[in-house]
Amino acid sequence: MRAAEGIPIWLIVLACGVCTQVAKLALYSVTNRRLDLSVLGQSHGLPSLPMAVLTCLLVLTVMRAGWFSALTGFALVFLVIEVHDTVKLRVVASRQREVLYRLVTALPDAGPFHLRVAGFLDPRVHHPFHVLVGGILGALFALAFGIRGG
Repeated sequence: MRAAEGIPIWLIVLACGVCTQVAKLALYSVTNRRLDLSVLGQSHGLPSLPMAVLTCLLVLTVMRAGWFSALTGFALVFLVIEVHDTVKLRVVASRQREVLYRLVTALPDAGPFHLRVAGFLDPRVHHPFHVLVGGILGALFALAFGIRGG
């Protein structure tokens, strides 16, 4: 399954995943004001790695095989499962976040802006914004690198 220019889908999806993690590393390192290599092993956070990769895969299969192909259906099912799990896990993670928020706000040196940023960039939970950004990043990556030459 190759495009006219010869770049296989799996390579574009893999590159999308790597770029997503590099963007996450840069964002979290700038926010925390130190190099935070631990985010490279996390699939969640801003941007969402599973959403970026699966959106990239879906857009590429639609572009190359058509909307009504079995490959597109397969990619769509994976994307729907990922979004469902994200929503389901968000409820459980929000309970944990409430406890952690109470602990963090009890710290005397934590300012209000720092708490807002820390809560928004919490790597243990997918926020809808994280999923949205991951989806947009994956779609744009697929459109940028998956267009057939001709």
